[in-house]
Amino acid sequence: MDYGEDYFDDMDEGGENMFDYFDEDEMTPEMAEWLENYRQGQQAPGPLEYDRISASEMLENCIVPTSLQMVQGLFSVLVMSFIFRIVAQLRRASAKEGEGGVPEWMVHFASSVFGVMVLHTLFRLALIYLVVCCALTYLFLVLLAPGGRRMSGPATTALIAAYAVFCELWLVEPTTWHQIRGAQMVLSMKIISLAFDFGSGAIIDLPNIFDFMGYSFHVGTVIFGPWVSYEDYHKSLMAEKLPLSFGWLLKCVSSCLLSVVCLLYSTCFTHWIILDHASKWLLAYRDAQSFRFSHYFVSFMSETTAVLSGIGWSEEDGNVQWTLSVSKPHNIELPRSLVEVVTNWNLPMHYWLKTYVFKAARRYGTFAAVLCTYAASSLLHGLNFQLASVLFSLGFYSYAEFVLREKLSRIFSACIQAKRCKEGCKHSYTPYHPCTIVANTTFFLLSVLHLAYLGLMFDSSSQEEQGYTMEHTLSKWYHLAGFKMF
Repeated sequence: MDYGEDYFDDMDEGGENMFDYFDEDEMTPEMAEWLENYRQGQQAPGPLEYDRISASEMLENCIVPTSLQMVQGLFSVLVMSFIFRIVAQLRRASAKEGEGGVPEWMVHFASSVFGVMVLHTLFRLALIYLVVCCALTYLFLVLLAPGGRRMSGPATTALIAAYAVFCELWLVEPTTWHQIRGAQMVLSMKIISLAFDFGSGAIIDLPNIFDFMGYSFHVGTVIFGPWVSYEDYHKSLMAEKLPLSFGWLLKCVSSCLLSVVCLLYSTCFTHWIILDHASKWLLAYRDAQSFRFSHYFVSFMSETTAVLSGIGWSEEDGNVQWTLSVSKPHNIELPRSLVEVVTNWNLPMHYWLKTYVFKAARRYGTFAAVLCTYAASSLLHGLNFQLASVLFSLGFYSYAEFVLREKLSRIFSACIQAKRCKEGCKHSYTPYHPCTIVANTTFFLLSVLHLAYLGLMFDSSSQEEQGYTMEHTLSKWYHLAGFKMF
């Protein structure tokens, strides 16, 4: 449809020529009725009514297609992760029998090959940017190791940051970079943590090329994550007691089912529960919650692939427990504070930021360390105004809330801190005192409001494939506040 320069003038003059601006195939009976009523000065029909579709329509048009698309997209990742688990298990079995069996380097090689195959299935030739990043940083670490080992962490971080910025701004198309950004983030976290551990002496010798590639492209964590340390990766391969147990299978199945539930809720049920004619704040909460559940889908799927490949276990009293946890949705949907939201959003990434960024910057003050942490998180997510604005807003809000509640807790001797008090605290007002409940409920509602405010721009608009612009983000916030952008 072609909008001429006099289009809106014609509308103001009564719409005599409005029919001329619509093609014949675009004119529906309903639209013709609206335009005719407008031209004749009559009252147009009432507002459009939004009705919930039936359960059968939901099943046919959303649940089944979404489930099939998920299976088609993730089947190769799940299969490759399981095959690698079998390969690692065969190595352990042959090593126990004293037959030598599969050499260690071959297991690492299999990890990297399966990982690259999965990357090719999802990203095709775009995986080359990840391979180049991995090869470039390993060569850099080899050259730096003899005389500059202590600078391995900061220097490698600078190199990866420069490479990511160069790719995003000049080398890679925005749509392609947006597709591989998640995998690039996980890869960057792995390499940076390995470089810092090598520089501090936590890793005595620089891993050989097979170890490095196997860790970087580990099939169970190469797509969705989560970040795992080199020590945990190596432990998952070298452990003597790691059988295919019922506990392992139960963890894989439960995480996979939770992932499916979160995906279906995000895609199908959020818009079915809250219809489009609801208030703008309720719609903002709906869109933000839809985005959060899509994140839970990724988190639980990352648990599935990691555990399926043999990562994410701990040993208690001689028994192997599969305890990997990436996200805790109940602490995010029903948050005590924004601090709790930030902590439970991605537990492995929170640990990574705390270990390699926050503690290193703590010498410059707590607030400076918080800013550095959120700056590092923003850079890992890419040069995206939308993500940066949300992350820095979270940093300011959570820090202000933490300080405020800390002071209020001290003044009134009440359990109203951003984090829950430990049992046996000496506060006069316990968590179950009416005044404490009112205060904590108020902060809970404020956190929910912030979640809606910060998450509403993560919609499914056409800009999603390339990343959202500053104009898109600001227009969303302006609309929510009741203002117009221009």
